[in-house]
Amino acid sequence: MCYADTANNDDGTATAFCYCGWSEDHGTPEAADAAAERHQTDADAAESVAA
Repeated sequence: MCYADTANNDDGTATAFCYCGWSEDHGTPEAADAAAERHQTDADAAESVAA
């Protein structure tokens, strides 16, 4: 299971990241939050199929 989160950067951008090593930089905190949620949801769905 992935646990994605976000971090706001000093320049107003944000980074979505996960302990699994995945990360994405985004222009806004909202976009990073959406990417983190999508990553976590996609990982959960993949684990459900594999189980």
